[in-house]
Amino acid sequence: MIRLTIDAKYSFEIKKSFAAKIVDIKNYNSKEISNVSIIKNEKKLKKLISYFGEIVITDESADFEIDEVLLFYKDAKKIRRFFRPRANANAILLTEQCDQRCIMCSQPPKNKRYDDFPLFNEAILLCPKNAVLTITGGEPTLLIEDLLNFLIFANEKRPDIFFHILSNGQHFTKEHLNQLSIISESVLWGIPLYSHDSKEHDNIVSKDGAYERLFISFDLLLQAGSRVELRTVLMRQNIKSLVNLAELINHQLPWIEIWALMQMEYIGYAKMNWHKIFYDNSEDFSFLQNSIIYSLSNRINLYLYNFPLCTVPKKFRSIAKPSISDWKKKFIDKCEGCKKTNICAGFFEWHKNEIGYKNIGKEYL
Repeated sequence: MIRLTIDAKYSFEIKKSFAAKIVDIKNYNSKEISNVSIIKNEKKLKKLISYFGEIVITDESADFEIDEVLLFYKDAKKIRRFFRPRANANAILLTEQCDQRCIMCSQPPKNKRYDDFPLFNEAILLCPKNAVLTITGGEPTLLIEDLLNFLIFANEKRPDIFFHILSNGQHFTKEHLNQLSIISESVLWGIPLYSHDSKEHDNIVSKDGAYERLFISFDLLLQAGSRVELRTVLMRQNIKSLVNLAELINHQLPWIEIWALMQMEYIGYAKMNWHKIFYDNSEDFSFLQNSIIYSLSNRINLYLYNFPLCTVPKKFRSIAKPSISDWKKKFIDKCEGCKKTNICAGFFEWHKNEIGYKNIGKEYL
């Protein structure tokens, strides 16, 4: 598991938080980047040299790479990873606050925020060309004004950068239409819809009126020309009505860019409620199959996220994506010898074999 926050010891006092990028000093041209702090790599990148002094990495498990973008904080002896070039996903945790309490939430809400938009503005200028960044929470749009201003800044200064933002879709208003239009091409909003039935959806997210508010937001996003990835986590509570949701999407939301059907993580509220909500698709794929066939026949762009390939019938494996972020991904003992791990989602770091899928690994071993 890759650490996203690294313990470090500075030989100097940081008077102002700053963003920096690891560069190979031999190939660095000081004219390439202005008004930023540049960090030089040393042996194994365990020691970093900045213009301020020496930074010793006290976390022995840390491993950095050239062109990695880092955040250094004034009041903490820590380094926060902002962008890793070789990562399959780069995520910015903006806040742990949320106004929903989803029964399978992998990160239960806390009253903590990690937003530092002036620092993010510095960091975004250092990212490599065509970088992709995910912004997540908690609920990022609880900070919607600052978030939209940051996205507009990034769109102006770095129009090549693409954002994937995970949101519950509860906080868009008519006042945001112009801002949403400006960033419509550079942002994909990942928004959950768990059922065709308003009561079923509201029960899953533990918030009355969430379903109705969600469709107000969908109308606004459509008006703004926004791109939307609809996300549906599978569970016992919604699996039997999944084909009804597929029909609703086809009739009311055919303009979405992606419909992602997702397996859940054994952590947070999902761990607490696991035996009540986990649906094992390796035992019965029929509800999924009917929904997939219906959606694809109606030209809905559908993918499976977080599904180990061996839990998916062969004819549907082409839509199962290696979607689990590398910092929380693992393969289990039954994966040994499998030749498909390079294209498989694998398992979450906190996966428990004894309560997970009953049928795994048989076809590839």
